[in-house]
Amino acid sequence: MKGLIHLADTTSTDTSTTTTSTTPQDDTYKQVFMTYQSQQADGNFYTVVYVPQDAVVNYPMTETPIPTELQGKVAKYNGVLEKWEDSNVDPNTSEIIALKNVNAELVKQLASATLAANNANQAATTANLAVAQLTKQLAADSASTTTTTTTAAK
Repeated sequence: MKGLIHLADTTSTDTSTTTTSTTPQDDTYKQVFMTYQSQQADGNFYTVVYVPQDAVVNYPMTETPIPTELQGKVAKYNGVLEKWEDSNVDPNTSEIIALKNVNAELVKQLASATLAANNANQAATTANLAVAQLTKQLAADSASTTTTTTTAAK
């Protein structure tokens, strides 16, 4: 994977996968596909990457573009035949897999945020108790000082 430049952001639509990325402005890079035998978290069997124009790519990477007849389908690269094929995975199923993975990540983030909030609440409660104790002590010290000052003045 030497020469790997940029992983593209991929977003799925309800019937096809659309690749959105920041394509280099000059012709020094080319788009290639890192292919996988199993479906990835985004529901695809590939990731778009950019490599220098003169880079030689070998399987599991390919320069072969996904054919237009596979638009709206979940494409998978066959490294033996060196061509893209329909994975026969329903695009809706692919979308559901991607959404389930996003959901799982969000659940983890929510659990982490909830734990952090609980810890912050515990710290705030402890701090409030300390402030109350210090306020009580300050009031007692102030009353003692006032009594001492009043007694000394008489």
